[in-house]
Amino acid sequence: MTPVLSVMAVSKRYGRQPVLRDVTFSVSESDVVGVIGPNGVGKTTLLRIVVGLQQASGGSVQIQRGSVQEGLKRLRVAYFGGESTVPGHVRSHRWRALFHHIEPGAGREPIRLLSRGTRQMLGLRTVFTLPALRLIVLDEPWEGLDPDAARWLTGAVRARRDAGAAVLISSHRLHDLAGVCDSYVFLDAGVSTCIPAGELARDGVVTGDELLRTFDTIRGGTR
Repeated sequence: MTPVLSVMAVSKRYGRQPVLRDVTFSVSESDVVGVIGPNGVGKTTLLRIVVGLQQASGGSVQIQRGSVQEGLKRLRVAYFGGESTVPGHVRSHRWRALFHHIEPGAGREPIRLLSRGTRQMLGLRTVFTLPALRLIVLDEPWEGLDPDAARWLTGAVRARRDAGAAVLISSHRLHDLAGVCDSYVFLDAGVSTCIPAGELARDGVVTGDELLRTFDTIRGGTR
């Protein structure tokens, strides 16, 4: 199967400081890949490179074997970069009117005055309202969500995967990632290790504790 997204030996430097080094993985149709790593390791930078918001210092990213720019023109791609993805100056009822399938609930106040969790959910519901997405890129989507909202998001990701979308998610909430991903990209000191979920599953289930143990093993250099 041709990958929807291919990340090949991507590196990123800020001056002399390396952030990402030779990061390599792919995401195919009906595939959810989770990116795991501590704060500051480059998860957000990686996802921004994937959707063309930042340039890599080395390596390449392809969307369906073409450049990112070509892929964004050909495919329906959605990127969620956190609560700030939704413009804060727009009044919430006007934003919801643009995406009429979003459930009502917010009033007429500017989006910036909503609670963090409400802003997060507004952005996520906007993404998952968009039809026929082929590639969905989500940066820390569970951040700030209450348990009900977190369950909704997990179900929404699974539904889009089952509909054929390729999904790339970064998160430090390992228990949420464990329930939805088909493979995992562990980032340690900017270097990637990609492991299929099947290699981590115990009794057919991947747990957050197992993801944490695996990351600790990778960080210790014993895997």
